[in-house]
Amino acid sequence: MPVVAETEEKKSRFICWLGPVTDKAAFLCQLETVRARYPDASHHCTALVIGNPANPEVMQFDDDGEPGGSAGRPMLELLLKQGIGNVGAIVTRYFGGTKLGVGGLMRAYRGAVGTALQAADLESHVPVFTAKVVCDFAGESRLRFLVSQYRGDCGEVIYADRVQMLVSLPEDCWPALREKLVGEGFAVQVSV
Repeated sequence: MPVVAETEEKKSRFICWLGPVTDKAAFLCQLETVRARYPDASHHCTALVIGNPANPEVMQFDDDGEPGGSAGRPMLELLLKQGIGNVGAIVTRYFGGTKLGVGGLMRAYRGAVGTALQAADLESHVPVFTAKVVCDFAGESRLRFLVSQYRGDCGEVIYADRVQMLVSLPEDCWPALREKLVGEGFAVQVSV
């Protein structure tokens, strides 16, 4: 759920919208909503990370007229340093009459995002691995038991001459489960 937090630095107001984002177009729509809400603000600087923060699909920032690298970059660097992905930050600045300098701007924009992060209810993302496992009818209950032992879930099941089951589990649990299944004679197909 999005969070809005406000900070102040030498009479300049910094209002940070921070929220989950998995689509760049949706983030740009949110930016337009923020611009419309605060039309008289001096700047609307952004940082966006889509995907795993260690290797993001999309990673970008915008200083929106502030000196180059003084706003969006520190916002983005904080999100990456904290290991947060699928998130967008928009910091709206109302100029308070005192110039902050590049260092002051960097601290203020990073601080605005940091304040929003403290208020946010972050969720951990666990990469999931999915595979199709084939067994005879007698092995179905054993398969379900093993999948549950490795923190997995059983999905779609097709009953034909054999049982075909889609299983999903945390990516780091897959190698051990695969070894166990193959050792017990289950046919494993990496299908998704």
